[in-house]
Amino acid sequence: MASLGRFPALAAFLAGCSASWPDLNITPDELIALCESEQLVPLLYQRMVESSFADGWPSSLRDTLSDSARRSAGEELLRGAEARAVIDALTRAGVQPILIKGTPLAYGWYATPASRPRDDTDVLIPSTQVASARDVFASLGYMTTVHCSELFSQFEVQKTDRFGMTHAFDVHWRISTQPVFAELLTYEELLPETVPVPALGASAIAPRAIDALLLACVHPVMHHRSSERVLWIYDIHLLASALSAPEFDAFARLAQRKKVAAICTHGLRLAQVMFGTSVPVSVTAALSRAESPEPSAEYLASDRRWHHELIASVRALPSLGERIHLLRGVLFPSPGYMLGAYGLRDKPLGPWILPALYVHRNLRGAWKMMSGRK
Repeated sequence: MASLGRFPALAAFLAGCSASWPDLNITPDELIALCESEQLVPLLYQRMVESSFADGWPSSLRDTLSDSARRSAGEELLRGAEARAVIDALTRAGVQPILIKGTPLAYGWYATPASRPRDDTDVLIPSTQVASARDVFASLGYMTTVHCSELFSQFEVQKTDRFGMTHAFDVHWRISTQPVFAELLTYEELLPETVPVPALGASAIAPRAIDALLLACVHPVMHHRSSERVLWIYDIHLLASALSAPEFDAFARLAQRKKVAAICTHGLRLAQVMFGTSVPVSVTAALSRAESPEPSAEYLASDRRWHHELIASVRALPSLGERIHLLRGVLFPSPGYMLGAYGLRDKPLGPWILPALYVHRNLRGAWKMMSGRK
């Protein structure tokens, strides 16, 4: 269980329960250290100012939280303005992005957008519009980061604005880099059910609540080896707490149909234990009746390493040709990726030493696997 599990009163406070400072049973230093490590400082500040007991908090702690919250709010003003500009530019170019993961949660479910920290903005687009999206980002001054988009069905871009703020977008045309989850929710499937995100402009849209909850449950498992980050569990808590009974039933049916019932059960249970999230008994029962075993359930194992991910990805591909393509991409990614990864993209000698770079990369990867570091 994540570190917040040691402080149940604090978890309940973050979830909306009223509590005075002594009730939290934590020192100021412990509180700051925990919330900084879990990216909870803006959320904690928001809950503190909403509390009727805020005056009883140590003044130095209130000042620290206030300073941090002001910085976060200022950064969010810049981040939000940039997101609106990017969404508008993509839409004008005929690309309708769907906002996924943290950004639509920040603007649709949290009390303030700054309460939901995130490192980038994730969008999902049709695979047929990847080239157009690349052109739009280039026209806005974004640079592509080192990433093998041929292998991972996504590309990443960044730019630094005149205030020194770095903006990053992760552009997906599949919901996941893992073949087991790649078709979990497609762009074409999500688009008709999307909801507006008016704070980010007239063109901003995001998945409906039950789709967003499915993604929130699956994301830590499919990409982060079932990491129990408090912020991600809080996302699940917020989304689940907002569902009506019919929506919860629809969510359970969706999880069964997509063969991720075990993963969703795991995510909801974490939210229940940490934040007291209310989940209907009928939903828990429905999820437990799902087809077993689900291929995705093996991603819940706590001891998974890189080679487990690779084996599962190879097994999930339907044809021998696709499996060979994946393995070739892992062992021999594109020259552009290799040169970028080694900092040699603009160096004259780069192309000449590519064979040595491939040998070095694969030997280093093999060593990391054998030593347990990969």
